[in-house]
Amino acid sequence: MENAGYRKQLLILVILFFLLIIGKLVQLQIISGKRYFRLAEANRIRKIYTPAPRGRIFSQDSIILADSRPSFAISVIPLEADSQTLINISNFAQIDYPGIKQWFDNIAYLRTPIKIKRNIDMPTVLKVEENSQSLPGVSIEVEPIRTYPNGIASAHILGYLSGITPDEIKKDTFYRPWHFIGRSGIEAEYEKFLRGKEGIRYTEIDASGREIGPIPEKREIYPEAGNDVYLTIDAQIQTLAYELVSKYKKAAVVGLDLHDGGIICLVSQPGFDPEKISQGIEGDEWGNLIKDKTSPLLNRATFCSYPPGSTFKPLIALAGLESNTIDQWSRFSPCLGSFTYGNRTFKCWSKHYSLSLHDAIVYSCNVFFYQLGLKIGLNKLSSYLQLWGINQKTGVDLQPEKKGNVPTQQWLDEKYGKNKWTKGILPNLGIGQGEILVTPLQLALIYAAIAKDGEYYTPHLLRQIKNGNQIIKIYTPEKKIIHISLENIKIIKDALIDAVKYGTGGAAQVYGVSVAGKTGTAQNPPNPDHAWFAGYAPADNPEVVFCVIVENAGKGSSVAAPIVGELMSKYFELKQSRQNHE
Repeated sequence: MENAGYRKQLLILVILFFLLIIGKLVQLQIISGKRYFRLAEANRIRKIYTPAPRGRIFSQDSIILADSRPSFAISVIPLEADSQTLINISNFAQIDYPGIKQWFDNIAYLRTPIKIKRNIDMPTVLKVEENSQSLPGVSIEVEPIRTYPNGIASAHILGYLSGITPDEIKKDTFYRPWHFIGRSGIEAEYEKFLRGKEGIRYTEIDASGREIGPIPEKREIYPEAGNDVYLTIDAQIQTLAYELVSKYKKAAVVGLDLHDGGIICLVSQPGFDPEKISQGIEGDEWGNLIKDKTSPLLNRATFCSYPPGSTFKPLIALAGLESNTIDQWSRFSPCLGSFTYGNRTFKCWSKHYSLSLHDAIVYSCNVFFYQLGLKIGLNKLSSYLQLWGINQKTGVDLQPEKKGNVPTQQWLDEKYGKNKWTKGILPNLGIGQGEILVTPLQLALIYAAIAKDGEYYTPHLLRQIKNGNQIIKIYTPEKKIIHISLENIKIIKDALIDAVKYGTGGAAQVYGVSVAGKTGTAQNPPNPDHAWFAGYAPADNPEVVFCVIVENAGKGSSVAAPIVGELMSKYFELKQSRQNHE
């Protein structure tokens, strides 16, 4: 009886044991089968993302301004790399170990290769490959890297790339931790068109993490290159503009096509090397760039506002004419070299005696415009100037952009206290000084509107976007109109022609082409004056406008006007050459 009971208990235990095994098998193969299959596949198969070339950027004359070339990068799979691997690779590739160790501690769970150093040279590639046995999870990958053939000359137009941040990945799941994105300029403005779509390939790996070969049953997804962006920039004019201002510490140049508002050139000096930044600038170098007192990353053409000085006198004159405050024959007290208002004396650069409006513009008489500013009055003057969009951004497809400033009564009350300012500000406003501020792009637009009798276009850099031969997007020009009396605008345009022929803008003359424009010497105490010139040509049928400012360089007549003259000459020389080759 005891033996029978014992056998019965043993049988029950055996049955329970087998039931337990069967249950575990069911759990492993049926209930959790898919999960364990994925884990097994992950240990056997490596998913590798294939980088896609970024779209190219072209000038209007089909010159490549931004491209991609193959380069080598070191990648590490965090899950497979131990501390010794990181020590070894930091020695081989001269990477800061504490920095990379801290980074990898946060992503140690990832099975995907993460790039830790880009654009490495061939000796480093060979060193890593020779020591691959001691570098589990480390591989050399080929990836496209950004190049900018025009270098610093187009830096503020094109912008640069840098690594994606975790917050940005959360906002847009298209990106992965190793991606670079546009940070400024066209690279940022048209990021979603320029970025490519990376591919995926699957490869089998051994127990040491080394690749064995592709897996036929898993189809490779090939990368798709980004779209090509075509700009309105004329590369030859752009290069010349950069060369002309590169000898100065701080300057900006803007050139506009008056037919549609396309930007022919845009330069901000000093510049930066977009290729060096986009290919992974070292921390110390980046810090020095940020701390540089000349602010090389700042786009002075769109984000710096300045007093326009005498370049604004034509607009002040229009305010007087359009408000019926004066007519073309009006004269004020003669210029004897200065003008006294209250207890202040305002100076002129010469003695002009009694001048008409036309001659006051041609010879840039301050005394005439001091008195005109007082006669127009603040409310009429500020209301008229606001019609020209100075208190607004231009809407250019190049961010960031800053708006200018037209002081209104409300603005002055807020700045100085209600009624704590006097009419004594008006003489300065009359010559484009004081609280009036414009960006170089805004001033170029003002002269574009003068040239075309009040019609102008929103400035833009984009011409079209293409994918191969397929057009993805074409820019549609946006026309704007400022209603001006044709009789009054003719008075101003005639004066601007003579300002270049006989007046202060003589250095902007171009052989065989009539140029209209105006110099400006804007005070910037306690520093030296800013030199301005803005003008358009041909005067009788305007096609192009150029605006130049050179900070702290002195007179517009001797510094800025010659630069515009050379740019005008180059523009019409290229136009003739291209017509001859058609």
